[in-house]
Amino acid sequence: MRRLIALVPLLLCGCFTDSHAAQLDWAGITWEVRTGHGPPCATSLWNEHGAWVDTRGWLHLALHKLPSGAFACVELRSAKRFGFGRYTFDATGPIGEIDKNVVLGLFLYPTQDVGPDGTNEIDIEVARWGHPSGPQINYTVWYRSRKGSRSSRVPVAGSADHATFTLEWRNGRVDWTSSLHPGKQFGFRDDVADQPQTLSLNLWLFRQAAPEDRKDVEFVIKSLTFE
Repeated sequence: MRRLIALVPLLLCGCFTDSHAAQLDWAGITWEVRTGHGPPCATSLWNEHGAWVDTRGWLHLALHKLPSGAFACVELRSAKRFGFGRYTFDATGPIGEIDKNVVLGLFLYPTQDVGPDGTNEIDIEVARWGHPSGPQINYTVWYRSRKGSRSSRVPVAGSADHATFTLEWRNGRVDWTSSLHPGKQFGFRDDVADQPQTLSLNLWLFRQAAPEDRKDVEFVIKSLTFE
């Protein structure tokens, strides 16, 4: 049965390292919106006001410059856990022209009882990881039994500004497809997470304290479904 996660108003470590978080009730799910300080954002700043919902029910994630001139990142984490299934994200933003210092993460992340940071995580990330001409799309699965990961990095046209990403997580395997690569599937088998995890969305700075042009960056997640 298909369960709608988000059609109503509203990928280093994605963990919350400080104890304070604002809450957002979204589509019947309680989300924690990260505040305070901590990694992986290069400025160590997290902005609870960097996430909001417009009148169409679309979720906005914005990497903002604060009045101080410093940039603050944004992260949401589900209060409940999600397990095996198909996750579909409909996203718009500067996908093909992603700044080399900026990362958009759509991912599943383990709680401490499932495994430590650097294990179990399952990612979709739009990021160049500091390389101006690097591939923009990253599909990553972290090992269940030990630290470490396997990734597929895929380039897309610079004009790409919309994509539907699908992550299918089953026992012993993870597969990804995207509207950016019709007919292609990317995946990994064996030693993948097998316990429910939290679902997270974030937009953050990798190593450098600002986008190259020092302008705000925004992505919109139009919908997120789980079945």
